[in-house]
Amino acid sequence: MPALHAGHQAVSRHRRRALAHAALAVVLVIAGLIEIGRSSAPARRPSTVPQVVAVRAVPAGMTLSADDLGVVRVPVRYAARGAVGDAHAAIGRRTAVAIPAGAPLMAAEIAAADRIDAARDVAVRLDDAAGLPAGVLAGAHADVLLVQPGRVSEPAVVLADVLVVSARSTDGAAVATLRLPAAAVSGIVAAEGRGSLRLVVRAPAAVQ
Repeated sequence: MPALHAGHQAVSRHRRRALAHAALAVVLVIAGLIEIGRSSAPARRPSTVPQVVAVRAVPAGMTLSADDLGVVRVPVRYAARGAVGDAHAAIGRRTAVAIPAGAPLMAAEIAAADRIDAARDVAVRLDDAAGLPAGVLAGAHADVLLVQPGRVSEPAVVLADVLVVSARSTDGAAVATLRLPAAAVSGIVAAEGRGSLRLVVRAPAAVQ
């Protein structure tokens, strides 16, 4: 009987050791799965937004061109509030203040006269004899005058301080595309039928 009792104790110790080893194996497997899950999860990339910057110094009152602007991507948390995100929307518009090289272009730094709600681009035929004013007209600001035939009266200003999007002269015919408020479109179209139109370009604002 004592020998039989001693044999039972040996079996009990073996079972306890086996259970301990099994529990340890389960813990190691679970830890390994957690580590694999962590390593296989894709790293989060910070979201970025485009931001327009001046690649060179631009004085106040100058018309922005593609050569003046560049686009960089910055993390959302570091993006300047109110910065312009689309370079195409700024090309051809005037600066209200001087912009140093490398600075982000802010919407408030573009001349307010260039920002037109519900704008329309309208092609207008100009007086063939007068033609187009000299110089680069895209981005310039101009007045449009109506000269009625057979009258001695002075030309009338039909539009004042409008943005010239583009201008061309082909086979003696001069055409300018103007950016206008929607309410001004019908007036300029009607003026074309009453006489000849002339484009008078305004000089750029003086740099202080």
